[in-house]
Amino acid sequence: MGAVISFSPSVFGDIPQIEEWTQHDPYHSHQNQPEWWLTENSSLLAFCLMDARGPLSYVRLDVEGEYIRLHTQFAPRSVVSRHRLVVGMLECMRRLIALYRADRCFKGIVFNSVSPSLIAFMQKHHGFKSVGSDDYRLDFEEQQ
Repeated sequence: MGAVISFSPSVFGDIPQIEEWTQHDPYHSHQNQPEWWLTENSSLLAFCLMDARGPLSYVRLDVEGEYIRLHTQFAPRSVVSRHRLVVGMLECMRRLIALYRADRCFKGIVFNSVSPSLIAFMQKHHGFKSVGSDDYRLDFEEQQ
């Protein structure tokens, strides 16, 4: 039996945690807008990715033309182990890809990163490909 993964609304009470995680993230430490991650401020969808032990990451999806732009704020490794995060991200991406591929309103999902481990994970497990400018894209039609 797999881990129980859930999508929980990100709410005002999450702001201190989002601020702390952002400060410890070398890729996002320059950002200081924790409210941006809240469900109520989302353009398409925003949530806290959770497992049975608690929050794993904050996720936000924005509409960008015919694609969905994926943003993720991860917890520091001192808070969430790599194993928990990998299990959660595998399930999260499986659900998001299935949902939006079936929706047929979008051509795929794109994200921006300079993190070698995140890029490798998304390429290996979900088939994302580089499209330049540190963007990586999954085209749904290529997955058919």
